[in-house]
Amino acid sequence: MHKQKHILLTGGGSGGHIIPNLAVAEELKLQDPSVELIYLGSRNILDAQLVQPYAIPFYGIFAGKLRRYFSWQNFIDPIFVLIGFIQSLFIIIRFWPDVIFSKGGYVSLPVVLAAFILRRPIILHESDSVMGLANRIASKLAIKICVSFPNLAENNEKFILTGNPIRKNILNGNPDIGYKITKFHPQKPTVLVWGGSLGAQKINEMIERDFSKLKSHFQIIHITGAGKGINIPAACPDRGRQNPSYCSFEYLDEELKHIYAITDFVIGRAGANSIYELTLIQKPNILIPLQNADQQNNAAYFESIGASLVLREENLYDLLLALWENPNKQEMMKEALKSIAKPEAASEIASLILKTNRRPH
Repeated sequence: MHKQKHILLTGGGSGGHIIPNLAVAEELKLQDPSVELIYLGSRNILDAQLVQPYAIPFYGIFAGKLRRYFSWQNFIDPIFVLIGFIQSLFIIIRFWPDVIFSKGGYVSLPVVLAAFILRRPIILHESDSVMGLANRIASKLAIKICVSFPNLAENNEKFILTGNPIRKNILNGNPDIGYKITKFHPQKPTVLVWGGSLGAQKINEMIERDFSKLKSHFQIIHITGAGKGINIPAACPDRGRQNPSYCSFEYLDEELKHIYAITDFVIGRAGANSIYELTLIQKPNILIPLQNADQQNNAAYFESIGASLVLREENLYDLLLALWENPNKQEMMKEALKSIAKPEAASEIASLILKTNRRPH
């Protein structure tokens, strides 16, 4: 008789931790429709909003960020970690999951610690080429660690190179819907500018500065992040105003697949979730990584295999124009992206979770 599996998912604080978890959740349901899922995330409203459409019970817990610099909050956050740990203990005892799958981020640490104390099997996923602090701590307690970059999987049987779990629906976009959303012209090249789920003020300022030059050659779809709009006299058509070369959104979810379908070039940060989506949609791109080690290393790897250009001191407009005028370079980038794509990452991780036997009570 088939025994129903109980799986607890955790990870949060940004869309980069939550969205891959949801891709795994979809695959878990496909492979075992009877599986019961719950999600432990942060008390940030973004976490709950992202999980809500998937009909997965969501619990927001207290958590403290793990900072590697001085802040007065460093004296308070350990209290939040302790509260989150106690909350996690009660939730795990009540739900008694067969497996905990953690996507990392500061919210995952109290959950993983509680799971370890209660002898629940823990599987981690690390998206970046450099393991985050929460996952570095949690990796000592996990039975398996799935990774996206090959350097992390070298010479360690505990690590499995799966790639980054991506929702496959991003490949199902309809160009007609994309052009309807933006009111753009199919014959003019379209650039998607995106700073990740939380936006990027520096990238927004670059677009504002170079807009007069960019619009002469390109149509720009700009995902600004919440509250991070720029001073361009244009807005989304559904707000009643439009510019034939520019359309802005604070955030896109279901519409993103249609936007990808009409995109020719992507400009954005080098967060793992964003760049591994590029491997599936295979769009020529320019990365503008944050100064942290995660994004710098992610960008360096993609640049080293020819999958991306990385903006350093160059002018954004000049670099984009040079890429547009070089079709051979565009094709080489697409081939490089295709060579590292792992479209079955979410399926492979889900299969690993379902095959994992729980520890005894």
